[in-house]
Amino acid sequence: MVDPAALAPAAAAQPAPAEPKGFGGKPWFWWPWPVLVVADLWSKHAVFAFLGRVAAEQGYASAPEHHRPPYLVFDGALRFELVTWGNTGTIWGIFKDGTGPLMVLRCAAVLGLLWFLRGTPRTWRLQQFVLGLILAGAIGNLYDNFTRADRSVRDFLYFTGSWPMQWTFPAFNVADACITVGASLMLGMLWRSDVQAKAATRRTGKDEPVS
Repeated sequence: MVDPAALAPAAAAQPAPAEPKGFGGKPWFWWPWPVLVVADLWSKHAVFAFLGRVAAEQGYASAPEHHRPPYLVFDGALRFELVTWGNTGTIWGIFKDGTGPLMVLRCAAVLGLLWFLRGTPRTWRLQQFVLGLILAGAIGNLYDNFTRADRSVRDFLYFTGSWPMQWTFPAFNVADACITVGASLMLGMLWRSDVQAKAATRRTGKDEPVS
């Protein structure tokens, strides 16, 4: 008779079966991003419609969107205004003449995110959520690219400040916020993974016997 205890080390040495790849069983990705896309599109529509009514009351009914006066929400060391600006480029209006290539890159990014999600383990919930944030931002801005006549993205949140110095932050929207938060979290995760890998390498090197 074979002693089961003698088989224990051999069984323990067998690698754990790899988790099957796929899109199922990952609710931390599939639930948040549709809600965020709806929030982005609704907020754009609501703010642009509201500022359109305000502009009509002030005699700017025929003015282009980007020429409508801003709506001051609060002022002080931090100033917050609602605006109706269209951005055909990226942050700070960079690549404003490259809307077509940017649309292609955003579409490719969506496909890349889905490919990345497919290989993400089901237990990695934070990574699923981060990918969902970035996907929501990409889809929200792509919707504007494909539906607006000038292919611009609607930005309406505009912050400026006077402390500790004069500064201006580029106008943005909910989709931009999703992308920024998601990308920041992803960079943090990659940095943490790199630090842990280097620490594990150092420990392994110290534990190895000197020949």
